[in-house]
Amino acid sequence: MKKAWKNVCIIPARGGSKRVPKKNIINFCGKPLMVHGIEAAQKSKLFDDDIYVSSDSEEILSVARKYGAKTIRRPDEISGDKANLEDATLHLLDVLKPKKFDYLCMIMPASPLLDADDLKKSFAELVANRSWSNCSMSVVKYPHYPFWALQEKNGYISFFFKKYLIDSKLLPDNIYCPIAPIRWVEVDNFLKEKKFYGKKLSKFVMPLEKSADIDTYEDIEFARRLYKLIRIK
Repeated sequence: MKKAWKNVCIIPARGGSKRVPKKNIINFCGKPLMVHGIEAAQKSKLFDDDIYVSSDSEEILSVARKYGAKTIRRPDEISGDKANLEDATLHLLDVLKPKKFDYLCMIMPASPLLDADDLKKSFAELVANRSWSNCSMSVVKYPHYPFWALQEKNGYISFFFKKYLIDSKLLPDNIYCPIAPIRWVEVDNFLKEKKFYGKKLSKFVMPLEKSADIDTYEDIEFARRLYKLIRIK
């Protein structure tokens, strides 16, 4: 008999974004940005009603409740610029005691192009790999070598990672780029290791066009164009 997994979803959406003020609730194609992740989680049917937005902002929490998510008020000491995702997740699990979960999924609030199918496929792959993997992250195939970086000094530009420059045709096929939308962890192991990038980390490959992670206004405009193209397909 197929096991009925008990899963919980966290969407970490603090209020202190600086490059795009109120980024997590800015309008994106007719809805607050983070709501696209909330709705993907709801449509996936993986979490029952255990979909939580964790934030230090009451405005963000109010939007989350309006769209059917549960909310967790995050303490200020784990909400600043140096706050990390692990602290927010540990706080959520502590607040939800004594509820027990098999797996936890983190959906990033500024990645509006993922959908329910991405969540279902990523979870199915993790469960299929559970004999050797207890956590996974979304990735894309590297479109180019990661260290093609140029640095400007005094008006001139030069290669920043000089010793890593090689012909891209010589790169192996198994190089990936981590992207934002999805993180899965087995809860018991996460409570031991206290990190998303555990020792037995596997990958979930997503299409490049669904990997948008919004940090700037330029990112928003680019993601809006991709959103329209994806929905037309």
